[in-house]
Amino acid sequence: MTRSTADTVGEFFRRFGTGDLAGLPELFADTADLVVAGAPFVPWTGHLVGRNEVEGYFQRFVAAVRTQRFDIERIVTDGEDAIVLGAFEHQVTSTGKPFASPFAIRITVRDGLIRRYQTFEDSYAAALAFSEGD
Repeated sequence: MTRSTADTVGEFFRRFGTGDLAGLPELFADTADLVVAGAPFVPWTGHLVGRNEVEGYFQRFVAAVRTQRFDIERIVTDGEDAIVLGAFEHQVTSTGKPFASPFAIRITVRDGLIRRYQTFEDSYAAALAFSEGD
């Protein structure tokens, strides 16, 4: 039986929240698109394609920040699509600088696998937190 969009998204955040990074890629399709806009020196930004890229993405993210707060306010699903709304606070490990942002994540699930994962967050705040200057 194929997992629903809501079940797949719920399982993704369950695994992410418990630190099961090794289990995340199996939730993504072989040809999944992962898109995070932002400065090229922020380790998790860019456009990645494929399940093999997913694990590296989340490993880079977890290594780059210490999460102070990550709150999901709402998950809305409509067929294959889900929108996740929330807010976070992170501290960059290399600079010690904090940054916070509301976020939206667009996730498309087909046949129980994530086909698209696209985040919208304050990429300027992230870039400033990664910069070495004041």
